[in-house]
Amino acid sequence: VRNKSMFKSLKPFFTNSLVCAPKYNFGANEKQIKARIKAVKSVAKITKAMKMVAASKMRIDVQRLERGKNFGIRTVSSIFANETYLQKKNVNIAVKKTLLVPITSDKGLCGGVNSGIVREVKAIIAPNRSGYKIFSVGEKGTTGLLRPAKDLLVFAATELSSPMNYATAASLAHKINETAEDCEKIQLVYNEFRSVISTVIRTVDVWPKKQFSQHFKHVTKYDVSEPDKEYTQQYYFELYLGSAVYHALLQNAASEQSARMNAMENASKNAKEILEKLTLLYNKVRQARITMELVEVVSGANAL
Repeated sequence: VRNKSMFKSLKPFFTNSLVCAPKYNFGANEKQIKARIKAVKSVAKITKAMKMVAASKMRIDVQRLERGKNFGIRTVSSIFANETYLQKKNVNIAVKKTLLVPITSDKGLCGGVNSGIVREVKAIIAPNRSGYKIFSVGEKGTTGLLRPAKDLLVFAATELSSPMNYATAASLAHKINETAEDCEKIQLVYNEFRSVISTVIRTVDVWPKKQFSQHFKHVTKYDVSEPDKEYTQQYYFELYLGSAVYHALLQNAASEQSARMNAMENASKNAKEILEKLTLLYNKVRQARITMELVEVVSGANAL
């Protein structure tokens, strides 16, 4: 009986004094952090290499833009602006349908240049969707417009040859004109290159062939050695539309590469900051593990 009473008195002591010892998993934490550090280092190397490639491509595209941005871009517009008889006629054409031509890139990782074009197109078609058709140039713009404007998307041109040349732009302009047969206006939407760190979205209006002919028939023929008016009208229209498309493609290509270079530079900076934080965290976990091991060794020695 005495033994039973003794165990009864000791039971609360054991129940209240025994607690679960904390478990530390420093090895697993160190391993995970070390693996993440390795992954971030790999990403930083990739973004740094992509930045260098984009900078090299941007330099070439900017040089090509400087050489070709004035090719035929204002020739026909200057003729119309300086033609006094045409100004007197004051030809006004009611616009019932417009062909939108958003120009984007085929590849991503270039900041917000493509998403900006998609947002601009959404804002343009929002007031009156029935008055627009879309001829998309570039994979990213096509993908971005599939959900919000699938019913308006009539044609998409992707994987254009690089570097851009006038022959490709002229072929694209010919297809744009064919698509705009039932439209009174063509609207080009693209990124205009301002500087390495600055691009702006620009919208340019051009006429389809039918509307161009209505204006061109009032242009006076000054030189008798020129070809007949129908032939003159054809090659002036090809120059008018082809040069506008070529100028937009050159501007967008330079904007794409500058945006990609800036995006990769920002990604490299972010990777460096994450790497510094992870290294600090790894050192803390490692130091805590070493401290715990020393405490266990000292505690074991004191127990002996």
